[in-house]
Amino acid sequence: MHYEIKVGYNKLNSNHKPDLLPAQIDDVINKASDDYVEIFYSGNNSKEYKLGFEVTQQRVDMLSTLVVPEKSISPTLVRTNVYKASTTLTPSYRHFLRGWVIATGCPQQIPITIVRHNDLDKMLLDSNQKPSLKWKRCLGTFKQDGLYLYTDYVITSVVIEYLSNPVKVYSGGYDSLEYLQGDLTAPNTGDPIVNSDLPEQHHYILVDMAIQHLARVLEDGQKLNLQKEGLLSKI
Repeated sequence: MHYEIKVGYNKLNSNHKPDLLPAQIDDVINKASDDYVEIFYSGNNSKEYKLGFEVTQQRVDMLSTLVVPEKSISPTLVRTNVYKASTTLTPSYRHFLRGWVIATGCPQQIPITIVRHNDLDKMLLDSNQKPSLKWKRCLGTFKQDGLYLYTDYVITSVVIEYLSNPVKVYSGGYDSLEYLQGDLTAPNTGDPIVNSDLPEQHHYILVDMAIQHLARVLEDGQKLNLQKEGLLSKI
């Protein structure tokens, strides 16, 4: 990807356009990876790409390597009929896709319905929407420390499927900024290369997005417009 980014941006190792260090290109790829996930997960963005997660088979494939299936989480009782499921997970949690709970006395899966905080109080009192073991309903909201589940029954287990964060690439041979600032778990000289875990067959899109990010940072309007046109034709 380093080579393709340099070739795609054109003359990065000449006086016409500046060369970039491996660490800088890694940063560009990591920024593009974050954009890639958000754009193709939500489809609601300001970057002109309007199709979201699993809208087409291409979208399914583009994020398939980040989908964590059926992750079991031990629920913690917060108060009567309210449980918490921690989202401090490995691989690291990014977006909820679906989930269910198992309740005492009910062998069937009860799906989790994620609701807005503004709607929660109303739904908890609504006979047609409130949690119910009989009607297999469980409401969920996200807070800073995890997923909160509202029931009228005892939960014995929670299972979620979610989208994980993409790994940060590291081309090797240098101390990362995080390591220099004291994070001894961050990549440093001598550590192995870390490749992107986004689907390899779609790395060409990630490369194009990295080049687009470079053009924006370097204020190259002509290249930025060309990259946008090229990406729109591919996705």
